[in-house]
Amino acid sequence: MRLLFIILMGCSSVGYSFEGENVYPIEEVIAYGIRPGPELWKVSNGENVLWILGTLSPLPKKMRWQSSLVEAVIEDSQALLLQPSISFKFGFFQGLSLARNAIGIKKNPGKEKLIEILPKKDYARWLALKKKYLGRDRGVEKTRPIFAADKLFEHAIKKIGLTNNTKVEKKIRKLAKKNKLTNINPNIALDIEKPKKALKKFKKTQISDLDCFRQTLDRIDGDLNTMRLRAIAWANGDVTKIKELKFPSQNQSCTSAILDNSIAKDMDMENIRQRLRNVWLDSAKKALLEHQSTFALLPMSTLLADNSVLLELEEAGYTIYAPK
Repeated sequence: MRLLFIILMGCSSVGYSFEGENVYPIEEVIAYGIRPGPELWKVSNGENVLWILGTLSPLPKKMRWQSSLVEAVIEDSQALLLQPSISFKFGFFQGLSLARNAIGIKKNPGKEKLIEILPKKDYARWLALKKKYLGRDRGVEKTRPIFAADKLFEHAIKKIGLTNNTKVEKKIRKLAKKNKLTNINPNIALDIEKPKKALKKFKKTQISDLDCFRQTLDRIDGDLNTMRLRAIAWANGDVTKIKELKFPSQNQSCTSAILDNSIAKDMDMENIRQRLRNVWLDSAKKALLEHQSTFALLPMSTLLADNSVLLELEEAGYTIYAPK
């Protein structure tokens, strides 16, 4: 479920209502061709260094990202520190069974349509945006509000020339493999006692996702231009501009919709974001101890947040150098 993992890891595809002389008509702001992306954060532990690329999503879909700096650093590194991830413990045949049981997971528990469960004002707003970005899609009317809004968002960013399929991490992995780097995978393996039962329970449970739905529509309705501006700034390596365009989003409400219920507890996902943060920090510290040079990537929103992992590393005694 792509939406779930974006929520958990801190979605960087966020918008901000920005006013001033640097707001351009949406159709005029686009990045074609080869772009360098931003410079790297540097975390030092004596002579050992952790280089971090701040990633961003969405990015211009017609952009080709190529950074000579990143390529040079990877060529000189011994390890690649991946973004923290979640895995589930179950066998192959159990996985096939889960895949079958996951069919229909996005539908409303009682098979209600959005018009039946959304307040009238929210539904009217949904219809207007749906007409603009989705057209006559009838199937989406039967999905939970959180998934309906996510689909609308995907189509909205596509229409203005952006994509969440940035391929940046794919290229990093390819470069790391070419240079024979050791992959460090900060992972939390969840051992769900009865995953099939948990899936069935989720399908029957109504979740509190109205706030998530509304805030996602807010972004589509008013922040698309700023998402484009941030994407262009990333493509051009303008970290200063990215810092100016703040990162408020619907993440908190969408996280709560997914995780603040008994199903999340059954799946051992309580405090999962903090646990993922901790496992990444532990891996980063170990890499700084064992390798002369390690390359890593994290969402730009995570690196620029008030409670950034970089602050925690600095408090632990590491030296931080940030791109200008």
